[in-house]
Amino acid sequence: MEVFSLDMRTLNFIMILFSCIYCIGLLLYQRPNELHPNHLHPRNSGPSALSRTHLRDNTQRSTNSVKGLKVFALALLAMGAGPLLISFRGFVSEWFSIVVANMLIAFAFQMLLHGLCSFRESTFRYSYACMTLIPIVFGLFVYFTYIEPSISARIVVIASYLVIVSFASVKALQSGTRYDLPLAVKMMSGTYFLYGLFMLFRGYHTIASASVTEFMSAGLVHQLTFLFSIFLIVSISFCMLWMINARQLHAINELSFYDSLTKIRNRRALDLFVHDLKDRKDKTPRPMSLIMLDIDHFKCINDEYGHVVGDRVIQTVSGVLRNTLPSHGSMFRYGGDEVIIVLDDHDIKVTANLAERLRQKIEHAPYVDNLAVQPTCSFGVAQIHGDESWDSAVSRADKALYQAKKNGRNTVYISPMAQLKQVYA
Repeated sequence: MEVFSLDMRTLNFIMILFSCIYCIGLLLYQRPNELHPNHLHPRNSGPSALSRTHLRDNTQRSTNSVKGLKVFALALLAMGAGPLLISFRGFVSEWFSIVVANMLIAFAFQMLLHGLCSFRESTFRYSYACMTLIPIVFGLFVYFTYIEPSISARIVVIASYLVIVSFASVKALQSGTRYDLPLAVKMMSGTYFLYGLFMLFRGYHTIASASVTEFMSAGLVHQLTFLFSIFLIVSISFCMLWMINARQLHAINELSFYDSLTKIRNRRALDLFVHDLKDRKDKTPRPMSLIMLDIDHFKCINDEYGHVVGDRVIQTVSGVLRNTLPSHGSMFRYGGDEVIIVLDDHDIKVTANLAERLRQKIEHAPYVDNLAVQPTCSFGVAQIHGDESWDSAVSRADKALYQAKKNGRNTVYISPMAQLKQVYA
């Protein structure tokens, strides 16, 4: 043991430094950074008013508070405060350098667990169960400090508690319902698991070895405790930032598949949907139908009331569609004022009834901006048959929509089988 030795006070200082740095970094990461949309444009020309509002909303959404992150960051600070008081052993009273110092460490691990339960949206019963042990740990530290002083007993007490909290943290990470990058979750879980195993070994080693008489000059195992704690701080902080960044990238990717005006999926999302559709048709062949619709007299609305009101009309219609469409339906903005709806496991009759219900809902929607603008829509319905291609089905739905327009608008028209026969002729 004397061949390889570590200075306890130096390790203490490094642990305190890392705790403070990561705490400040995570707290600053939590703080929203306000970025004006105009700053994103080189010539500061600025987008339209609606685009600015949407961009500002997206910026605020991406900087929303991360659940559990503040508790997690403050726990790192408490984890550094404990060793700070320990390093003053011999200069301050035992109450601060032993009892308060170790209770800060115990509270720090408890706060980390609570923050992880919140962050991963796991049950809090793991946190509450460990919290009930805090008074017991406190009582044992008071007992083994003032009534029957024993450094070895205190080491066993804190090591036992950290074993329990570390394994509870692994369980909270693994059982969380919030989707996070699996590799990051496994890495943080592995870090806690290794730390728990080391603390288990430390407790066993303390019981099996001679009594410790001076903590600051204890053996290598107790010196390695600080190295393992530094490793824990660095690893879990890195994993936390890794998971947060992965969430934000996922959110940005999701936004790229949605139309900013209507809040429904865009043409890019439709292209991916069609690509996946071919595989689904091969694996589970079942009826699938399309609804294609557009807003009646939309060009006249834009010309008479302006494009701002036209945008409001599109938003009103898309809002009705979102609220009425069943959960198994997929809706996409096809272009301009056109929307295409794909219904899985729906035959032509059920799809036509749904289209009629959508038509009536839109027809009775509130007036837009208190103006005499009552939007109506025309609908074309087609069912995908057998090996029919996507382009063929869309073409038939588009022709049915044209017939609905031709027949007076604000109506539903079903693609006849004759059109399908023409496709295969």
